[in-house]
Amino acid sequence: MSKHLIPEEERYSGPVKWFQYICARVLIFGFVHLPMSFSYRIGRGIGWLSWKLLVARREVVRKNLTVVNEWMAEREDCESPLPAKSAGLALEEQVKEVFMRSGANLLASFSLSRLSPRRMEQHLYVQGFEHLREALQYGKGAIMLLSHMGPWEVLTHLPQIAAGHGVVAPLAAMYRPLNNTYLDRWMHRQREAMGTRLFSRRDGFHRPVDFIRKGGVLGILADQKMRQGERVPFFGLECKTSPIAGLFHRRSGAPMLALSIETVGFAKWKLTVDSVDLTEVPDQPSREALCLLCNQALEQVLARSPCDGFWLSKRF
Repeated sequence: MSKHLIPEEERYSGPVKWFQYICARVLIFGFVHLPMSFSYRIGRGIGWLSWKLLVARREVVRKNLTVVNEWMAEREDCESPLPAKSAGLALEEQVKEVFMRSGANLLASFSLSRLSPRRMEQHLYVQGFEHLREALQYGKGAIMLLSHMGPWEVLTHLPQIAAGHGVVAPLAAMYRPLNNTYLDRWMHRQREAMGTRLFSRRDGFHRPVDFIRKGGVLGILADQKMRQGERVPFFGLECKTSPIAGLFHRRSGAPMLALSIETVGFAKWKLTVDSVDLTEVPDQPSREALCLLCNQALEQVLARSPCDGFWLSKRF
């Protein structure tokens, strides 16, 4: 029997997968209980070591940042109404900083996950939730565009963070099931225990849309490189882009927002929610137009702090 005909739960289970699950749980337990400052320092150290050793990966990051920097320079020359901020670092320093911040953001995510919302405020500044409150007043729910930026695992605490800023609404996220049944089930339980419902391709198209229509906020990682998708500009280059966020908007009519997380100090970050301008979107927008709109929102988010973006994979 072809492995593609075997149910995923059987394909991704068994003794080897169980062993991997146990190892992952042990590592996660250790990382979660590290002090925040130690996690951040060790993460930057691991990132620096990776930068020194992974020569081919350095070249990938360099190419990605070159594209982003050229786009930012053009925007500044054109005096755009929303100019992107320059990172203020030479390219090679940016490359190294991407590695170091990626390591720090990854390890710090685990330490952040065990903090109460009150203690988290010592490390995470939050702004822009008034845009989410305003969006929810229309009664159509909301779609939140997310990117691999900063310690994105902190988003598992988004229900508590939002409630602390006067936003009480069901929250959910689209996710890709892990290739390990045991780890996937555990992760699913952890996320939902924090108040975040998870949807995947197994749930089809209608369940997430119904969730939005009932007043929910659905987060979608919209910056992933796609094998299939609409080819629209992203930082000035044609890239295959997922149409999911746009299709959900077209079906639900929900407002769209974009979320960013940028490093602002030692083990300190700023989480910002921005509204996405939909005033020029026609009543029946094309998939390409909606993909372009999402990419433009992500460009502004990532341009705030390019070194916090996850540029370790070939994006362009």
